[in-house]
Amino acid sequence: MQKKFNNKWAVLSASLFFAGSIFTLASCKKLFNNDDDLPCKSAEMKLPEIPEGTLFTEPIDPNITNPVIKDMIELYPGQRSSANYKGVGAGGLERDLSYMQVRWKFEHDNILMNPETGKYYPKEEVVQMPSFQFNFSKGIITDLPDDQIQKGDIITSFQAIITNKCGETNPITAQVKILNSGNVMQYLHELSGFARTGHIQAFHNNKLYLLFGRGGTENYSYDIATRKLTPLPPIDFSQHGVDMNNPVTKSRLENSLYSGTKWHGPFTTYAQQDAKIYFAMPTEVTGREDILWEYDLETLQLSKLASIDRTVYDGVAGGYEFAGKMTLWDNKIYYFPLRKDKLLGKTYIGVFDLNTNQWSDEIQVPTSELVPPLTIIGNPNYEARIYFQLFYALDNQLKLVFEGNREVTCDLSTKSLSAENSDYKYVDLDKRPTGGFVHDGDYYFLANEVLGGVAQDNAFVLYKKNKNGSAGVANFIAGGKRHNGRQFTPVGNTMFVVGGDAVRYWLEK
Repeated sequence: MQKKFNNKWAVLSASLFFAGSIFTLASCKKLFNNDDDLPCKSAEMKLPEIPEGTLFTEPIDPNITNPVIKDMIELYPGQRSSANYKGVGAGGLERDLSYMQVRWKFEHDNILMNPETGKYYPKEEVVQMPSFQFNFSKGIITDLPDDQIQKGDIITSFQAIITNKCGETNPITAQVKILNSGNVMQYLHELSGFARTGHIQAFHNNKLYLLFGRGGTENYSYDIATRKLTPLPPIDFSQHGVDMNNPVTKSRLENSLYSGTKWHGPFTTYAQQDAKIYFAMPTEVTGREDILWEYDLETLQLSKLASIDRTVYDGVAGGYEFAGKMTLWDNKIYYFPLRKDKLLGKTYIGVFDLNTNQWSDEIQVPTSELVPPLTIIGNPNYEARIYFQLFYALDNQLKLVFEGNREVTCDLSTKSLSAENSDYKYVDLDKRPTGGFVHDGDYYFLANEVLGGVAQDNAFVLYKKNKNGSAGVANFIAGGKRHNGRQFTPVGNTMFVVGGDAVRYWLEK
């Protein structure tokens, strides 16, 4: 009898629970999803008033008082942007739209992608509007295969139509232009997360290398064809007597790798020949001499070549010591400046012959005769290095560029020196521009951007030194971040620029 009662009670309980579940589900549906009972004149169902012909625009900087609003959203291949209704913080829709949907219509389904998913937007999709839409926008990104770069600008469009059971709004239209002609800037997002500044950067066997991060523990190769980033093994300085377990020694090594300025700025003392990278940096223990190193991109092996066996530093003023600059020509490394005593003394260009792996003859540079006098306030070696700006080899000539656009030329055949004032734009030694590079017979270099007559601390312009001696803005510096420490690497008719972000400039053919 007890068992029979329990069965009846179980059946009754199950029935009540099922009925309660139906009631609960019906209540939830009415509460959250069912708008049939809401009249079209109610505030919840009133559609936003979208004027006919309304356009999406690029995001508007709220800090600009009178922004120029373009009808066309322009972006380069790989560039992330968004199509915004009323810009940013300028009204938007600003109301509860939970009873509405938006129908997106795309002109093409193979051009614009969702930045979050990496997939192309379909020609039409309907999505639910969020509860409160303060800024109505659509994220967009476009990416083109390398063989389609410079094949012509691409025009496309898409629309957003807000709808509910009571009707729909006028469409908001986005007109988009992908800049794909002439000098094209391609964003490389797979590199951007690792786009540190001040690194050693090289190209070999269709791969870009980013080397010597955090004392040699962070290194990467980037396959240009597949656009794949691969971590490389740490570069082990401990095999050459560097105690990487000692935090003081490790910190000094990191500061030496990112020398170039008193404030641990970008590393500029390196050169490449085929698969070999050569660089010089102060020893991690004494800081009184420079060591020349070799890193092989094929074997990923580090070799210690030779000490620059001269009195390079005087040790006054404390702090970290810094390497000079180097360049490579005709299988010889040229290094400047070298000092022979603890005061100003004589200044030399060191020469390291890669055929013999020996330091050879030196070229004396009488600074008092060829360049403006140097006023010493603190550390002579530090000030001598920052006073000296650029160093490169071209057409069998060494070029030494000092503050004030003073250019010293060393003819490598005769070892004769000459000096003249030349055009290297505005180089403010306190603003720390980096260096330059030779590409296709011309010299490219960074100088401070000048706005309102003031040299900017962290904005640099890349210039091209022309054959007639004048310098003009290089035609592929049309965007991206312009931080101190960006490294430029030419590859064919393109230029990889890494530092702060990562972009590839396709030069006009």
